Amino acid sequence: MEKSDMNLFDILRHHVAAQPQAIASRSSRRVVTYRKFWSRIERGTARLKAEWGIKPGDTVAYWGRGHQDALMLYMATARCGARLLPLEHAMLQQDAIALLKKYSPAILLHDDEIVFDTPPAVSRIVNLSSLIATRCHHTPSVDEDPTAISLIDVRDGKEMTAQKLLHQATHAGEGVQSEFRVDAALFDAVVFTPSVLPTLIAGGTIIFR
Repeated sequence: MEKSDMNLFDILRHHVAAQPQAIASRSSRRVVTYRKFWSRIERGTARLKAEWGIKPGDTVAYWGRGHQDALMLYMATARCGARLLPLEHAMLQQDAIALLKKYSPAILLHDDEIVFDTPPAVSRIVNLSSLIATRCHHTPSVDEDPTAISLIDVRDGKEMTAQKLLHQATHAGEGVQSEFRVDAALFDAVVFTPSVLPTLIAGGTIIFR
């Protein structure tokens, strides 16, 4: 299969086969090779689908700020056919009551250091680290659909598919660097599609705090 015919998940699997020990992401917490990156995406997919009951069309909320594991969360959510609602900015978090009511997420994952004075109105709230902290013993079938909505950009009012994100990233990624550093929010429109995804498509490294 030509790389131009691959979807985002195919491209990541290609990197696993071609350069398994290359570094997909690194931070002060850990270094993640492409082999480990994909393995953790599979683990997260299994946990979301088989343990937490996420179905195609569901919404998964992320409350945090540019965490390394949030990148794996997006990929796993997209593989489930669900959509990620990233709440990374104070303004969005302040509007959480209205946003959570509008999008009705089935689950909310948050950076481990966050402690809520008043928990958000979501039926299931878990630490982000629990997505991949232990092995999921379920192996559900996964019907990857890159045309399903996978990311909600609340600030711009857009809902994007993995296929659309890949298309935009491919055109934005001319001259992309081999590394890209995420300084704050991961899912900002000026960060995720123009820089994060092109770096991954090229087999480069995403650097987190």
